[in-house]
Amino acid sequence: MFKVVLWDYTGESANWTKTFLKSDVDIIRTLRPNDADQAEIIMRGDWNFVLIFEKNEREIFNEIFKTMQAMKVSTDNIVFANDFNNWLNNPAAVYALLKPAACDRLYRHWTLFNQRRWNYYTTCTTDNISYIAQSKDPLRLPYMFVNRVNWASNDMKRFHELSAQYYHVDDSKGYFLDLGANIGTTGIYFIKNITPNLKLLAFEPDPENFKMHRVNIILNDLDATTTLVNCGLGNDTRELMLYRNGSNPGAIGFIKHKRSTPIAKIKIIALDTYLAENKITAQDVKYIWIDTEGFEPQVLLGAKNLISENPAPIFMECNLRAWDESGLFEEMMTLLEVHYTHFVLFMGGNATENRNETMLPIEILRTLERPNNSLGQLGDIFLIKRGTVD
Repeated sequence: MFKVVLWDYTGESANWTKTFLKSDVDIIRTLRPNDADQAEIIMRGDWNFVLIFEKNEREIFNEIFKTMQAMKVSTDNIVFANDFNNWLNNPAAVYALLKPAACDRLYRHWTLFNQRRWNYYTTCTTDNISYIAQSKDPLRLPYMFVNRVNWASNDMKRFHELSAQYYHVDDSKGYFLDLGANIGTTGIYFIKNITPNLKLLAFEPDPENFKMHRVNIILNDLDATTTLVNCGLGNDTRELMLYRNGSNPGAIGFIKHKRSTPIAKIKIIALDTYLAENKITAQDVKYIWIDTEGFEPQVLLGAKNLISENPAPIFMECNLRAWDESGLFEEMMTLLEVHYTHFVLFMGGNATENRNETMLPIEILRTLERPNNSLGQLGDIFLIKRGTVD
């Protein structure tokens, strides 16, 4: 039986060990940052492995390792538990400590690491859907690759359930609208795995993401029933500068932040204009998914006719600070309050996990506390139309 010391600076070791550690491993001590005998326990060396859980203390541990090495105490079997590179450099620890499922997960991390290191594009297949994306994507594709779960799949399933409950949507024909579609992880999943009889109408302003979306549509045999539009959506027709916030290909929008990088001037149009020009009626639109990085007021106000003629179920990010700063918040609220009375707020975790739900009156959006992040994003909301809540 292997003896293990958990050196826990984050408080996550208990849950981690339940998930990843073999049942026959003997945990002889869990060290906390304020334990006075940390150095004594580690220097004594009566353990086989030490697993470290740290946040931003790597420099502290590196100094400790230097001291240990100077005292001829081996650091070979000390592993940073949440650093897969550390595990890859210590195969003995992998096979001695980790459950088979954890070893498989580590292998997927290693495979992903090498794909991203040597290739401009990375691929993955999950839930019977294949995707290609830029290797620098730090969020969606890595999550799907490692966890084998489609990004936001739980949210999409819940969106469909709530739409059936409050809107009685007929899924036999019509359109799923994906506004701010990125590489297609929402629209493709929804059509392939939830509403296969619907057509997909997707808008993505970023040229690179649009290119990936086109490839992903072809990869998944949806080109005959999908329309992709390479432009932005707003409340009028004009050109706006598109920005990338940091290196994340998903953090792209028309709102400039401190670390934003300009991409190109992109044409934006009103959704009502596009639907009218292409003879798509409000009754044809069955679902609307909006992820436009704080540009939701402009998008909604450009869809006044659609919302007025047929208030469709809408799932969208709740970017309160960006809405306030748009100067269009009250106009958007006036539109929404005519047609929707409540919303379901999704909070906790992220778009890939089951989250807490709370139903609130629509007017509460005015007084909800604005979170301290760049867009004031509180979570996501599902709009409930008038006459469906007692």
